[in-house]
Amino acid sequence: MGQLFYKACLIVLILSLQMADVEVSFAVAASLSIICFRKQISNQMVLIIFMLFSLVLIGSITVFEPENDYYFFLKDLIYFLRPIFVMSSAYFIVMRLEDKRSFLNILVLMGFYFATMHLWKLVTNFTLIPADTNRIRTYFGRYNHVETIALLLIICVKDLPVKRSRFKLFYKLFVVGLVVSFLFYFSRTMIMVVFAMSLAYYGYLRLNQKGTIALAGLLILGSAFTVFLSFYEPAEENPGIVDTFLFKIKNSVSESFSLENVDIASKDRRKLWKHWRAYEAHMVYTEVDKAKLWFTGEGFGSTVDIGFEAKLDGEMTQHLSLTHNGFAYLYLKTGILGLLIYLVFVLYLYSFSYSPKRTSLQTVGNNILAACTFYILISSFVVTGIFKPYDMATLLIGGAFALKQIGKIENRNTRNEGDT
Repeated sequence: MGQLFYKACLIVLILSLQMADVEVSFAVAASLSIICFRKQISNQMVLIIFMLFSLVLIGSITVFEPENDYYFFLKDLIYFLRPIFVMSSAYFIVMRLEDKRSFLNILVLMGFYFATMHLWKLVTNFTLIPADTNRIRTYFGRYNHVETIALLLIICVKDLPVKRSRFKLFYKLFVVGLVVSFLFYFSRTMIMVVFAMSLAYYGYLRLNQKGTIALAGLLILGSAFTVFLSFYEPAEENPGIVDTFLFKIKNSVSESFSLENVDIASKDRRKLWKHWRAYEAHMVYTEVDKAKLWFTGEGFGSTVDIGFEAKLDGEMTQHLSLTHNGFAYLYLKTGILGLLIYLVFVLYLYSFSYSPKRTSLQTVGNNILAACTFYILISSFVVTGIFKPYDMATLLIGGAFALKQIGKIENRNTRNEGDT
């Protein structure tokens, strides 16, 4: 099969992730893993797959329990298998590419495409744009992680082919468009991901002198911003775009981690909604503790009772199969054992920040893997981490391992040519 075919496969995989449909991305990734399969696979990639598959095995322990809801069991199984297939398909596709940097280039070009579509929608509906970030996000889109990764690669990877384009003006215009589009999502998660991944890529989040200086600077800036937010009171009537965005940032910590003085027993939805992620996590920990299934969790097919019916994703429900917090979700399905494996998985990715520099491709691959550590951590606190349908971390990880392996092959070939 030709190179255009494999590039098309990568584009299809990216599009399936951006659709944020777990069944579609699962089917596409599984199919591409078979179509683009190669017998040669790195030991590091095998180890990563083994870690994630271990989570599948732990969650599947409940398969023969008579009270199991097999619809939810199959749903959870797909959610846990999907990251493995996305990672594998990305790995096999990049291994098939002759021009190794095409992987990174296509990601950036797809980011330009989505940014152009987003800006076109904003421009053509300019008169309808409300002065409220929540309504802007509802009408024009809440996130785009393809654009997030594209912006990251532009910031971090110096020798991207698209940067060497003869059409410098067009490239600069697309970059400006990407930045504007990125900002108009008003997404705290996207901003945090680009910021943290960029620092990690350049080695500022290593545990060394350079990392210590960077951490001290971040603490000072973070403390100053926290003090500012503590005194900042957004307008209660007709808040503008800046007010609503700053309010979301101010409320983000309590929403995810704190119930403050909310009386859970009262089930006051107006008060609970401001701390919904924390409330979901609290109910998960309470339910698992009551069942005394701390070690392996309640397994696939389990749900958490939130105590009342709520409208989520357009449907009224009281029993949630998914939670916003990725760690709570993992704990519900796989318990402490699953959380430990997930932590080892994240730490293993972080370890590549200490890998020695060799070929340029290997260095890029190692830096991307280290950066993905913080992508996963941030998204796991805010959403379900690598299990979220639009997550791009697993695609990056698969592609990065292929870049590392290709880098080794190139390095070996260079030495052999020198001996002839």
